[in-house]
Amino acid sequence: MYKFQWVFFISMFLFFGACSSGPPADLVVQNGKILTVDSSFSQVEAVAIRGGEFVAVGDNGDVEDFIGGQTRVIDAAGKTVVPGLIASHTHAISVVRREYATPYPFEQHGSIADIQQWLREQAEQTPQGQWIQLPRTDVTRIEEGRIPTPQELTEAAPDHPAVFNWQFASRQVQVLNEAALEAAGITSATTAPEGGEIERDSGGAPTGVLENSSELIDEYLYSREIPDKQFYDDLERLLNTYTDVGITSIGERGSNLEGYRAYQKLREENRLPVRATVTMYLESDGSVKETEEFIRSLPVDYGDGDEHVRVGPLKIRVDGGILYGSAYMRAPYGEEALSFYGFDDPDHRGELLISPDELDNLIHTGHRMGWQLSAHVTGDAGVDAVLDAVEASQEQLPDEELRFNLIHAYFAHPETAERAAALGVGVDTQPAWYYKDGDALADILRPDLMEKFIGLRNWQEGGAIVSINSDHMYGFDPDDSLNPYNPFITMYTAITRRTEGGQVIGPAQQVSREDALRMMTINAAWMSFEEDRKGSIEVGKLGDLAILTDDLMSVEEEAIRDIRAEYTIVGGKVVHGPDTSKPSAQ
Repeated sequence: MYKFQWVFFISMFLFFGACSSGPPADLVVQNGKILTVDSSFSQVEAVAIRGGEFVAVGDNGDVEDFIGGQTRVIDAAGKTVVPGLIASHTHAISVVRREYATPYPFEQHGSIADIQQWLREQAEQTPQGQWIQLPRTDVTRIEEGRIPTPQELTEAAPDHPAVFNWQFASRQVQVLNEAALEAAGITSATTAPEGGEIERDSGGAPTGVLENSSELIDEYLYSREIPDKQFYDDLERLLNTYTDVGITSIGERGSNLEGYRAYQKLREENRLPVRATVTMYLESDGSVKETEEFIRSLPVDYGDGDEHVRVGPLKIRVDGGILYGSAYMRAPYGEEALSFYGFDDPDHRGELLISPDELDNLIHTGHRMGWQLSAHVTGDAGVDAVLDAVEASQEQLPDEELRFNLIHAYFAHPETAERAAALGVGVDTQPAWYYKDGDALADILRPDLMEKFIGLRNWQEGGAIVSINSDHMYGFDPDDSLNPYNPFITMYTAITRRTEGGQVIGPAQQVSREDALRMMTINAAWMSFEEDRKGSIEVGKLGDLAILTDDLMSVEEEAIRDIRAEYTIVGGKVVHGPDTSKPSAQ
């Protein structure tokens, strides 16, 4: 009798043990060098995904019971596998609209002559009299270190109205050629709008340079609205290019309710290849009353949505940008920088766009009403002001985990990093700007500033959670956009601290390969309270991963930029791979 019971119990144990894996997985990856990016940075060789989540992570034998007749099995053949990469700061919707208005050139403008040549080529294919708007080209990318003159635009396109836009913070400069002045009807009798300026020659005639006077030409520049169908087609196409480089989640970092609805629409039509968390601008005059009214007017709350499309933080703008001398800094920029940026005041420190009282109102009201908040803030003094407001808000809400996001925060002082960490504040910063603009900035900014520009190690050693990304805003190509969104360029820059021109400025800010990967996976997930659902390869988390063409951990440093995704998988679905089809590039 006892022998029978013992055999019965053993049989039942073996039966239920064999069935404990449940139904077969949808997808299994075997024979990989799988970097889980868990707390131990473990390495395994196989995973199984079922119902959109990882159900097994371990050796090849650990996933065998999950393989059924309908399971797709991918042999990684020893290739490196990483968690799905998170592009935590993009402006995909703006990219699509801007690309339709003015396609971003593959070869970025390197000189005034290059700008003129691009303008000539556009004029040849543009009907006479139709406006040509030059794509954004920052002065740090122009060899001469200046923007083109009206005369240079006229030389290149005498028969077409042409305008070069240079917009940042509270200062917006537009350069018009002669045809544009004539088409817009701007003459010596034209009055500048309030707060604006029309540059004039000694005789009072307009030279073609406008400052904060865009309303004089807005009707000509912004009339080319992308048709609705093309907008959604192009947005889907752009998001598919993200998957080509292993991106599985994005943060749409400066949108609105309409932008959130756009991602929802793609999802409803089964056309959304990545996950999206949508940050929306907080529209307010800085008062408590108007801030409350705006938040109450939103038909959504923070965190609404699902694992595919979520409502993210509200965003405020605190200062300008370091590329334009408008980041709000602790100390004056210095003589060389002022000459480059065109400022006369030797005490110029940039600009704070809202008062400390308004900052307090916005941040505390948003937090009190249940929202995570983020701030565009570039300069070190701007960051100080934001942290002051966050600290004041936390004193009134001591039991709340706020996870305020500093967006940019380009100058990482050690004491600032420690303060941010103590407040639970995360940092969303962009090595792409160091990679593309570090060479030019090194000639104009003080060495002590450049040594900590995009100072990842300072943030890390101070205990702050930092996420790295590109701030993608112009162009479709992952390598040749205004700020390339190829995550392997981002990680290359973080690891090597090398600019596009080959300089290493501030080598003490280099981080390890492991840390760079964390900053594009689990840290990025933390920024939006999603670290329990994605950012690492662990059982119970969303089944997002990328199989790479080379080994991020061992390939020579210069080859990191060339890594691509052989497969990109979102929730167990292959969204990029040798046998997947995508929308046409047309």
